Amino acid sequence: MRAFLLALSGKMRRAFLCLFRPSEVREAKKSREGECDMCGNCCRIAFDCPFLKVFETHSLCRIYHIGRPVPCQAFPIDQRDIDDVGGACSFSFSEPSKPRRLSSNDLPVWNRQPAVYSREAELEDS
Repeated sequence: MRAFLLALSGKMRRAFLCLFRPSEVREAKKSREGECDMCGNCCRIAFDCPFLKVFETHSLCRIYHIGRPVPCQAFPIDQRDIDDVGGACSFSFSEPSKPRRLSSNDLPVWNRQPAVYSREAELEDS
């Protein structure tokens, strides 16, 4: 039961992201590598999709080219989605770049002089 609820929460997370945060989905997909091998594992998360047809050697989405739901098109959005299928996915994600730690010389310094927007002031400075 716990596994079902986790899988269902993953489906709801993907639907929420696709509907309400599409820019985050587009950004996350930039680090995605690989291509779909039509294994159908993503179509079996929590319950079998009614559009999935399973053969002995492969599976087929009956609506793959005519209007899959947006969460299906976006799968996998991140590594959590691949974990939802037990790691059995032909996609992978490149490691995100680690943030660079700024030294004290790189930190912005407060400029105590007022900003001048007139053309005369610019000419006086040069």
